[in-house]
Amino acid sequence: MSIENLFVEDIQDSYLEKGELMSKVSLFFGAGAEIGYGLPSGGKFALDIFRMDVAEDKKRLREAREKVNKRSNYAKNWLPQDYEKKPISSFGRTQYESLVKSSLEYKRFDIIRYLSEFDSRVSELARKFDETFDRNIREAFERVLGISFGSETFSHEIRISGILGDYNQLFSSDFFSSYLKALELPSTDENFFIRKRCRDFCRSVLELLIGACGEELVHNLNDGIFEKKPDEIDIFDDLGAIFSLDYRGAGLTGLEVILDGEPIAITADTSDEHLICAFALEILEDIFAASLDYQSLIDSNWRYLYSPKTDWAKFCKINIFLNTAQRYISSIADKFHEKIISGDGYYHDILNIKEEHEIKAIGTTNYNNFIGTISDEDVYYLNGSVDDCYDPYLNTIVSKEISADSQHFTVPFLFTQSGIKPLTSIKMSERYVKLYNNLKESDVVAVIGYGFNVDDGHINGLFRSCIEDDGKELVIFHYTNDFGAESDLKLKEYYQERLRLKDHSGITVIKVGNDRKTPEGSFWYDTLRE
Repeated sequence: MSIENLFVEDIQDSYLEKGELMSKVSLFFGAGAEIGYGLPSGGKFALDIFRMDVAEDKKRLREAREKVNKRSNYAKNWLPQDYEKKPISSFGRTQYESLVKSSLEYKRFDIIRYLSEFDSRVSELARKFDETFDRNIREAFERVLGISFGSETFSHEIRISGILGDYNQLFSSDFFSSYLKALELPSTDENFFIRKRCRDFCRSVLELLIGACGEELVHNLNDGIFEKKPDEIDIFDDLGAIFSLDYRGAGLTGLEVILDGEPIAITADTSDEHLICAFALEILEDIFAASLDYQSLIDSNWRYLYSPKTDWAKFCKINIFLNTAQRYISSIADKFHEKIISGDGYYHDILNIKEEHEIKAIGTTNYNNFIGTISDEDVYYLNGSVDDCYDPYLNTIVSKEISADSQHFTVPFLFTQSGIKPLTSIKMSERYVKLYNNLKESDVVAVIGYGFNVDDGHINGLFRSCIEDDGKELVIFHYTNDFGAESDLKLKEYYQERLRLKDHSGITVIKVGNDRKTPEGSFWYDTLRE
């Protein structure tokens, strides 16, 4: 037993001596709980995976293939003929258009919202950029363009067609106007680099704007080709969905710049021109981190984990993707291990919570084992973990050690952004049931850093059942850098919609800042005793 647990038991004994019972608290952590430790957000996670070299993962797949017993029924019935000679494929540039299509289709409103709030979003990026590199991006623009930052915009010179909607706020943006202004610099050898990079950036942003607006227009057209039609005649239904968008010109440039472009190193001697171009990459990456949707790409290949004989190439692609994701997550864990273990953040706050409360359960959508290492508590990993592997042939979860010696193809058991999140084995089903039962028995259910996204419906349903079926109150800690930006009622309604609740009476929302403190200056966990 750890020193921490002995300490907690002493505290519990003191409570019992006083005739008091410690309240039972369950905690649930999402990706937002780890950002404070320096770990990347979910969107950055996706971009980094698609940027990784997959040579190591292809090698791992070849090694797994060599372990298969060619004479077994497994090889005979489940694998294609000559599987040992077939080429191994991975996701590549040919999938970029699919990523853009899915992002515009499912995240178009996120893209439009980002571009409509361009300056407020980019100002936060600029603050972090300036702090990181000890430079001032606004002053760099002033020196290069020869005008005061924000003194000129293109709001009266550029306007998109009204057919696409009234989404012209981008052209009133100080930052985007500055990048457009850079395109007016004299066409000299000295200005070639900044003009080329700014042109790529501006085109990428405009493609996303037009693509998102165009996708909305196409949806509206296909949904309303006929204002009136008789329900009895189905020929009118056959004429629906005839309009489509050319995704090759609607965001592909930006994705290619992000995934294939050369990064720009920043030093103390970096020129203003290079600084401006490097910041453009930061902005593009932030836009795609907020809007990249790879769910349909994964969903369309996931089924082939269970049927390699049907399409060997797709089986390889999803296999390699999951191995790449696991390798990326593990590398991040190794990189930040010392900082997280010795640092200060939400996971370390669990130790403070244990002094006054009984930890009933801890659940997470995150994949690494930092929570358990720091808190010495068992953790329910609802989206899988870096220590889980999956045998699709047997439909079972196995340990990494068993996976390493297996004569079957196994994959890391990670639910990434995929909408196909089945309870794929008895072991996984038990995690959900045990966590749910613990939530029901808790006095407080607290959620930190979790966004209740639509692709996490399998988890959202647990919380919804706790609220509506079991009468539990969900305490959601909402991160914000401006306590006055949104009212408590607005946030309650926001999470009510996310959870698809009948009302928001079962929700308490508490705002927290970067320092994990509430507007009153208390640490978030202090509110659990109230």
